[in-house]
Order: sequence, then C-alpha cells, then structure tokens
Amino acid sequence: MSRTAWVYVLGVTALGGLLSLWAFSTSLFAREDVGTLAVLALFATVSQLSKSVFKSQSKSETAGGLSFSPLLIFLAAGVFLLSRSSFILLVLIPHLVEWVRERLRKSASLRAWYIQPFNVATHIGAGLAARETYYFLAAHLPTNGLPSSPVAALLALVLYLILNHLMIGLALVLARGATWHETEMLDWNTLIPDLMMLSMGYSMALLWAQNPWFSLFSLAPLWLIRRALAVPQLQKEARVDAKTGLWNAAHFSRLFASELERASRFDHPLSVIMADLDLLRNINNTYGHLAGDVVLEKVGETIHQVIRDYDIAGRFGGEEFAIALPETDHLTAKTIAERIREAIAKTPIAVSTSPTPIYVTISCGVASFPADGTTTKELIHQADIAVYQAKLQGRNRIVSITDVPHALKLIDRSSATDASAVLVSPDSVVLQPSQATAGQPTREPSRAHRIRQRQPIPHRSEWIAPYGAAYLSRENAKLHI
Repeated sequence: MSRTAWVYVLGVTALGGLLSLWAFSTSLFAREDVGTLAVLALFATVSQLSKSVFKSQSKSETAGGLSFSPLLIFLAAGVFLLSRSSFILLVLIPHLVEWVRERLRKSASLRAWYIQPFNVATHIGAGLAARETYYFLAAHLPTNGLPSSPVAALLALVLYLILNHLMIGLALVLARGATWHETEMLDWNTLIPDLMMLSMGYSMALLWAQNPWFSLFSLAPLWLIRRALAVPQLQKEARVDAKTGLWNAAHFSRLFASELERASRFDHPLSVIMADLDLLRNINNTYGHLAGDVVLEKVGETIHQVIRDYDIAGRFGGEEFAIALPETDHLTAKTIAERIREAIAKTPIAVSTSPTPIYVTISCGVASFPADGTTTKELIHQADIAVYQAKLQGRNRIVSITDVPHALKLIDRSSATDASAVLVSPDSVVLQPSQATAGQPTREPSRAHRIRQRQPIPHRSEWIAPYGAAYLSRENAKLHI
C-alpha cells in the first residue's frame, strides 16, 4: 500500500481504539446486557463465519465482488439494545473468532494483520455514531403526536450505513487505486441490501424488547435476501464465456467500446490484442473435442493470470481471443502479448486422452489507438490483419500492425465488418481486393456447402487476402491456420 493508504488505515484503526476506551470509561458493562449480548454475539459470529453464503459477484470485473453479511443485522440490534461497552464487545467477538479460524486454517484471506482491526474500527465508529444520534434525536425531535423513535432510528441507520461504506470505500481507493465507481461502495445495489439488513436489526431490537423469542421472526427475510443477492451472480454468468471463464464476445465488445470512448475523450493510449490458437483443429482430431474444450479452458485461465487487473479479456468465438489494454501504448502492448504467448507455450495441459501433457501455441496481433484505428471495428480489424501475418510467418509469434508493410494492409479500411456482425457470421464475407472493387465484398459459399465440396473453411482473418489472388496459390489457399 502507499504511504497515504497506510496513514489512513492506521488512523481509522487508532480512532476505533480511542472510541473503545471512551465507551468503557463512560459506560460500565451492565449485568442486564449479559443475556442479550450472548445471543447477539452468537448470531453475529455464525453470520460472520458463513458470510460467503451471502455473497455477490457483481464486481468480479473490477474490484472482485462484494460480500453482504447478516452481521449488520445483529450489530444494528446491538446499537439499540446494548450499552456502549457491550456494543464494543459485540463488534469484537465475531471478528476475533473469524481471525482465529483463519489463522488456524493458515488462510491468506486475513494474512495482512491490519485487515481485521480496520474492519472492527469501522463498525465501532459507525455504530457508536449511530447510537448517539439515535438517543439524541429520540429525545429532541418534535413528535407532533407521532412517535419520534422510528424517525430517529432511520436516520441513525442511514448514518451507520454511510459512515461504514465511506470508510471502507476510501480504503479501497487509497490501497488499491480503484475509483469510487469501481468500489461500488456508494452504488445503490450495494447500499440497499445493507440498509435492509440494518433495518432488520432495528426490527429485531423492537421485537426483543417485547419478548426475546419474538425477535426470531425478524430473521425470516434472510432467505429472500440471499436469493436476491444471487441475481448479480446470474447476471455475471450471462456475460461470461462458459468454456474459458473470460468475457463473452458481446460483453467484451461493450467493455471495449466503453474503454475506447474514455481513451478518446482523455486522449489516452489504448491497445487491443487479437490472439488465435494455432492448429486447434489438429488437437480436436487427435485427442477429441473434449480435449479441445480443456485446452480452451486452460488458455483462458492462463490469459486471465497474465494480464493486469484492469485489462479486459474475452473469447471472440472458436479459438480466437481478444484482450483490450487500457492506458497501454504500442510497445507495452507487444510486451504483454509476448508474455501471453510465452505463458501459453510453456503451460502443460493435461487431457484424459493423452498419457502426457500436451502443449499449444498461439499467434497474436496488436493494434493501438489512435494510430491504427479510431473505432473498435477498425482496431479489431487491424489486429486481425496482424494475426494473419503471424500465421503466415510460422505461427507462435507476435505481429504488430505497425510492423506490417503498408502495401499488405487492406486498402479500404471502411469496408471492415462490424465486430458484432462478425461474431454472428465470422466467415460469411470474404474480401478479395484483386477480384472485387474496394468496399464491395464478394459472397463465398456457405459453410455447409464448402464442407460438402471438401473445401477448407477460411479463418476469419482470411477476409484480408493482403497479397491479392495472384499470391494466394492453391497451396497457400489450403493452408490450415
């Protein structure tokens, strides 16, 4: 973390410690709190240890997802039912138990010593502020014949919510370099579930005051909340390619367009890598199509591990991948592409139909904004040209469009097919400059017809035919890319 992040995290932790000392000095532990504290601490501990049950992956593309723990229900109940010192103990107990469990498991999730003290401090600060606000407003709000407690409780819970999210969100901004938008800490999809749980805590406190057994009914909506939190995960699955774990083509196109718009607005660099597996057809024919699926999964996993957190990787269809590189110039993009190529070439892939691991290679093409294109379809098209050149040069290599002689590039860039249309019909249109006027694509026979005629199906990059029909001899036309 940066020095600023350390100062902030340690400052919040120290503030939590000072507030705890103040709470114990002004509010002695009350004997009547023992039973209430024991029950709330038990529920809070169980919810803290099982918080993965209430988890949303809505931010896996940026900040990695957020967890919504029912812990807030019992902390909110403690705000209204317990003294200051008892509330401090209610916050400490579940976090201390979780810390001990993770240490015994030797888990990496809480390896950093400052995580739990910071979490405890945020709840102590927000909880005590909410408690004092509630009792002050309940005593001073004009009632006009209506009870003031619900209004005071609502304002106190909103204060708890805002303070807790602001403290955690600022830590993410300073420590991880994320934007407030990326943290989602002030997003309605994050705030509403937490506010619901805090409100359930107030309901639990009201029912507890009538009869402790009645408070169990306040926990009934937990199942509905758990189901509701599954919605972001379902939305994510609709955006993810099932075989590789990368973004599917449609969602990649949306993210890429958004990054390009931002790069254009702020005049920042942006690059794209188009990567195509070499001879996947041979793997399918030799080891079976299930082995091909394993290869795609492993390649997707390798790409995800190699790229940076803010890069965007997607499967474009078949054996082709696309990686958008925000804030990345031409030379850095080539370096990243080489890392991807080298990592894939060195990764052993175990398949059930082979006694030994198999290895695959990949060819990559690189294009950069704004030198090589100013729209997503231009950049993808230019990167595709580079991929085709990498194939012709022997595969398993990186080619940047800037390294391709101008005479070999497609003359009419405006005739490039829109990326979204390409995904629907990747080989339906073939551009042959030597046989058709620029901008007038000729229609090739359908895939089924070519199979019946035993003609090879061209790779999508073969639209380019950069050398003209004279260069594409019978042998080159039959090249298995």
